[in-house]
Amino acid sequence: MGIASITKEKVIFVFLIVIFVGSIIFLSLELVPIQEDVLSLPPPDLTGYLPLSSAIHKAKQAQDLRNYILKNDDVSQILWALQGITHGFGFRTVPSAGATYPLEIFLVHSESSIFPEGCYNFVPQGHYLSQVSSSLDWNKLYLSLSSEDREAVSNVSTIFFILVNYARTTDRYGDRGIQYVHQEVGHALQNFILQLTSLNLNTRIIANFTSNTIQDFLDTTLEPLVVLPVGISGNITSTPLKLKQYYSVQTEEMTVEQAIAKRESLRDYQSGSIPLAVALDLLENCTVISHVLGNNLLLDLRVVVSEIDGLSIGSYKYILSNNSLYQLSQGDLRSNLTESVSQQSCVVTAQFDVVISIDTSWLNQQDEPSFYHACSANIICRAMMFNVGMIAQNIYLKCAAYGLGTVVIGAFSESGSAQLLEIPDSHTPVYLIPIGLTPEFFAERIGDQIPLTDLARLIGLLSYLPFYITLYLSLPIIKRRMKKKLRWLHCIVGTIPLIGVFYHFMVIHGHVQDLSGFLNLESYFNALLGLIFDLFTFPTTRYEIGMLLATLMIPLGTIAAITGILFAFKLVKQRKLAKSIHKYTIFIIIIFAIIHNLLNGTIFATMPQVFLLLNILAIDLYFLLYLSPNLIKAYRKESTSIKNGI
Repeated sequence: MGIASITKEKVIFVFLIVIFVGSIIFLSLELVPIQEDVLSLPPPDLTGYLPLSSAIHKAKQAQDLRNYILKNDDVSQILWALQGITHGFGFRTVPSAGATYPLEIFLVHSESSIFPEGCYNFVPQGHYLSQVSSSLDWNKLYLSLSSEDREAVSNVSTIFFILVNYARTTDRYGDRGIQYVHQEVGHALQNFILQLTSLNLNTRIIANFTSNTIQDFLDTTLEPLVVLPVGISGNITSTPLKLKQYYSVQTEEMTVEQAIAKRESLRDYQSGSIPLAVALDLLENCTVISHVLGNNLLLDLRVVVSEIDGLSIGSYKYILSNNSLYQLSQGDLRSNLTESVSQQSCVVTAQFDVVISIDTSWLNQQDEPSFYHACSANIICRAMMFNVGMIAQNIYLKCAAYGLGTVVIGAFSESGSAQLLEIPDSHTPVYLIPIGLTPEFFAERIGDQIPLTDLARLIGLLSYLPFYITLYLSLPIIKRRMKKKLRWLHCIVGTIPLIGVFYHFMVIHGHVQDLSGFLNLESYFNALLGLIFDLFTFPTTRYEIGMLLATLMIPLGTIAAITGILFAFKLVKQRKLAKSIHKYTIFIIIIFAIIHNLLNGTIFATMPQVFLLLNILAIDLYFLLYLSPNLIKAYRKESTSIKNGI
């Protein structure tokens, strides 16, 4: 080994040590509670007791709001429902255009609460409250509200505020981002109301007030959009009863908290039909909302049906008053609808698509540069956007409960879809929502004790362990100490993650719907076709990139397993080449798996940063162990040479 080579390895070794120590420091910062002057919050309850449908139909705004002193657990739960982190690399309880997350949640406690009086800002990363100010001028708040709203606010000791930073979204999407922000507020509002219903609490949604006075009261430059006092209804004469007394955690339907925690945007659907009862139940529940600014829901819902049992293919108008569908046209319109949507294949593969429009015939747009600015300035139009978001959030939650997939699309040709679906000229389409089948829908309906999708995600996570074991077994420092007759274990361990990843692929991509599907050759043929299709499909979204990387892990894992077996049993002449291919293929698989889980994973519901740092530590430690024997040997050789005077 030359001097230059030794020096190079020394530099690499020091660099790896720095990464290793830095990762441990960052990991400790992630795991150690925050020591700043903040108000810590207990972790949210992800189980709950109230079934989702019960909460949707019970949810109402209080006309006569009375005080109830919120406990720390209540505040934590409500804040989590509004903007808590649920999965992936910081994805939250509500969808956000491009994950820009323009919403900020403030809350104020009066001196009558159990918390120190002051204004606080919720920080989702870490789930804690940061104090904004310790003194409040309550007159500023009261002066900004109408007399009725002022009474509701003065009756409670804790008030939540939804504020926005428009620039986070408009910098990426332009004026259309204003619409996205208002719809996102609606998503958060629906979560808020359902969570309060689950806690047997209530609110009054206040959307009409003097903005600059609220800003002065909260000491912020953010734009306030909603004021939410929290207490109990006037007809409740005692402390709210714990719903655990009335609802069992073992209820067949998913609870409010379980649905919120599970909600995610899914675009990968499989073929099959959705039962008519499921579709009608979803539509009925999605339109049951506690309207902002009264019951003035000037909305229009159109449904493009492709695969719903008992319904012919075509477009329908959904009648909100009696939960019925009136057919407008026949024929598959999904391809035509997709022409108005930029690169959203999920619209075609969905079993049905919902288009929500708002009545804008009365909106004066002459003084505004665009429809989006007009809606921003007009309180009624803005409230209608809130209503649209609330309806869409109900769709998300009901789909989560049924095991269906959905995503909200705000960027599409309004005129094209309006003409295709015979939407009145007085209305403007603002949301397109595809709804499709996922493997979980079938898994939950066949009554498996562990849904196949949950098991597939768990196996995908556990596959990291044999990946790293087989990697470490290849280290010279370990391999030399392992008996040759036991080296076949290395091959078995290296094959296990391939089996796990394949099972994960078969279930998540919908090639099997139950355990018997693994005995059906057609499942594997469809999986092969799907694999080839995915490999030759150019990804255009973050979700598709994550899925492509997951797909690539199948052929890469096969290469790693074959080369590993050939190398271990001395069945290949080019041993050095086989060894290199085997080792670096495993590295690529691990990197792809990490990126996939950070982009698409739902297992890492707490802190994906910890997951990433642990993987960095594991890989870094491998290289340290790989280099250290060579450096020790070089130092010994150098010391011997110096001692012998060479």
